[in-house]
Amino acid sequence: MLFSSITFLVFFLPAVLIFYYTLPNLAYKNCVLFLASLFFYAWGEPKFVFLMFASIVFNYNMGLFLGNDTAHKKKILAFAILANIVVLLVFKYLGFTCKIIDAFLSAVHIQPLTAINLVMPIGISFYTFQEISYLVDVYRKPELAQKNLLHLGLYTAFFPQLIAGPIVRYHDINEQISARTVTVPQFSLGLERFIIGLSKKVLLANNFAVVCDSAFEADFFSYGAATAWIAAFAYAMQIYYDFSGYSDMAIGLAKLFGFDLLENFNYPYAASSITDFWKRWHISLTNFFRDYVYIPLGGNRKGKLRTVLNRFIVFFTTGLWHGAAFNFILWGLGHGILMTIERAFAKKSHAKEASRKTVATVILSVLGRMYTLFAVLMLWVLFRNGTGASIKLILKLFGINYSRFTSHFQPYYYDELISPHIGASFYLFACLGILFAFPWWKKFSLSCKNSCLWTSITVVKYFALILLLVLCYANLAGNSYNPFIYFRF
Repeated sequence: MLFSSITFLVFFLPAVLIFYYTLPNLAYKNCVLFLASLFFYAWGEPKFVFLMFASIVFNYNMGLFLGNDTAHKKKILAFAILANIVVLLVFKYLGFTCKIIDAFLSAVHIQPLTAINLVMPIGISFYTFQEISYLVDVYRKPELAQKNLLHLGLYTAFFPQLIAGPIVRYHDINEQISARTVTVPQFSLGLERFIIGLSKKVLLANNFAVVCDSAFEADFFSYGAATAWIAAFAYAMQIYYDFSGYSDMAIGLAKLFGFDLLENFNYPYAASSITDFWKRWHISLTNFFRDYVYIPLGGNRKGKLRTVLNRFIVFFTTGLWHGAAFNFILWGLGHGILMTIERAFAKKSHAKEASRKTVATVILSVLGRMYTLFAVLMLWVLFRNGTGASIKLILKLFGINYSRFTSHFQPYYYDELISPHIGASFYLFACLGILFAFPWWKKFSLSCKNSCLWTSITVVKYFALILLLVLCYANLAGNSYNPFIYFRF
């Protein structure tokens, strides 16, 4: 069940809110949220509810062992984390591993293995990481061990962030599960945030999806460089508004029930470097890998070579977390390479950097932002397609036909299936997408907050939110095309 679906908006969410606010105490409210979360998950994949529930029970018991048995904490933690990772590996990576083994066996003329194609449970990457966060937090502070199975179940299965995050770490939310209240301003802010996220998803991401899907799924010989650039741009816009919109909806929904989740995006396309990009993009994942992988490996405390190795391990894992395919691994490593180069140049230029801005530093800043956008765009092409298809498309971006390197040359032509989607409406959405990808509204709001214009701005804002909500409902009612990229992660 998607947040951006009529089923969720008209039936599920209102029903959960009514039940939640008619119950007298927090214990009952938590029970409703947990059962609603199981139902929400079961709507799409009922058979995997049992897997998630078994995971909750297992980690609940491991947490109790960690809280009580101080003598064998390391062994218990290692076993518990390994068990969680094995489940994730089996469902998400077993088929990929078998393909690699088959390729090796074929190369040495040995009979390949029988194909294994397991269906990956939705959201398993997210809730597995959350359970690992719980185990590590209890290992570090045994008093955090949760003795209420319902509370741990709600932490794991809480439906606003179950499918696509943000990845919630246990120490950030455990107190909110057992004690929280909902104020009118918080509820109002939650609705506002949800509508903004829904608008990002339905009005922007879905429209960009039509263009990039039409292009990427067509024959590479069927269009020229201009269309390839439009497709690459459309995908960059789609994945940002798709994922950040879903995160906004998750944060807004959580506020409706009294939870405050941490931010997951901070205008990543305004980044001045790849390093800065990863401080702004999928922040919860970045922080997870920093705190639970990079720092335990030694971080930057064990010399330059070890720091570089640790960084590459983190980005290899980041790529692999997104999907069991080589293009995801190369996407992650590409970011790791660029970040390593940036760090090397940053250290050399740091001593020469002036304390005040000069024309040269401003130009360098602009060039840095242009380089970042270009690098991110190229890597998104790799992320969206298989490795071979990505190479063909990147060549196409620069006007090079892949067929020139083969014996079957085919001239490209403009595909009639793509052209109807690239019209005035697309360019309008492109302008809006670029406009709202940068933090001008945030700065404008802060500058006007104490002025006489603030009341008028607030009225306009609420009118705009109502209009956006109506447009979203109208769009969903009349259009069945509603993809969500992060469902497969």
